[in-house]
Amino acid sequence: MASYCRSAGCGLRPHVKAHKNPLIARKQIDAGAVGLCCQTLEEAEAMIFNGIDKILLTNMIASENAITRFLNLRRNGEIMITLDSIEGAQLLGSAAQKRGLTIEVLVEINVGQNRTGVEPGEKAARFALAISKIAGLKFRGLMGYEGHLQLSIPEFEKRKTEVHKTLSNLAISLEAVRKESGLDADIVTSGGTGTYNITAEYDGVTEIQPGSYVMMDHRYNLMQTCGTDFGNSLKVLSTVISAPSEGRVVVDMGWKACSVEYQIFGWDGMPRPVEFSEAKYSPGGDEHGILNLDEKAVKKPRIGDRITFLPSHCDTTLNLHNKFYGVRGDRVEVVCPIARR
Repeated sequence: MASYCRSAGCGLRPHVKAHKNPLIARKQIDAGAVGLCCQTLEEAEAMIFNGIDKILLTNMIASENAITRFLNLRRNGEIMITLDSIEGAQLLGSAAQKRGLTIEVLVEINVGQNRTGVEPGEKAARFALAISKIAGLKFRGLMGYEGHLQLSIPEFEKRKTEVHKTLSNLAISLEAVRKESGLDADIVTSGGTGTYNITAEYDGVTEIQPGSYVMMDHRYNLMQTCGTDFGNSLKVLSTVISAPSEGRVVVDMGWKACSVEYQIFGWDGMPRPVEFSEAKYSPGGDEHGILNLDEKAVKKPRIGDRITFLPSHCDTTLNLHNKFYGVRGDRVEVVCPIARR
């Protein structure tokens, strides 16, 4: 990913929510990342407390406690934040000014995900101008995340068409900010693993925010082209604990060990058993997973067998565990805590 971004002339700011680990974060910085994205204060604390101090918090904060924690982090590192409301901007600016701090902020644009973000164009420009006048804040640029397109369209060309439509909202906003507000955006950040080689080449985007490429999962494997550009490093090791019938075995990997939320959207992407690729996994509750076997399969799992799964979703699966094991060849090389899960 770092090599691609260098060739595309685009900055790389990976999202740590995919791995939540300062060791991997340090390797990403060493490979050329301009900084890191965090989605929670807990993630940002884990990074800054371990000496990784160039952070963009890509989420909103509004409570007094959260703002205090954020400002404490600001004293110990370079941390920016996204904003989408005057109320939130005033709360943050006032608290920063009392501490003698200036917080660098990005305006988040709703480019189509319909989650957070101000509406594109003139509204975005007016908002950028307004926050640029709030003491304690400094406008740095725009963020527009096309999260709804990361995994929803497997075909690359179809996904590219939709991403370009979506990013046009970011381009319109950038133009409006420059023309109507007289401001310039040093940073225009967007993109993820599913759109990395589309967004990085879109005019005006200065950096992208992929995270899952470090781990990958079964759903991402189905996406052209990232599904073949990056390999799977994250796996979940389970044990067969029951074999109640010829066509069904039960493993000790349920909802508490491997997330399956993509089924909510009707997407293919359930955890995939590596050693029994034709078998189909389905959740069996908190602690159980059901593996329906291919009737024609010669090799069938037995009680006590270990089965390796590629998870459905790397971010949320990793968040269910306390640590991961780094394996090189057949040797466990490191045991890493999953920070601030």
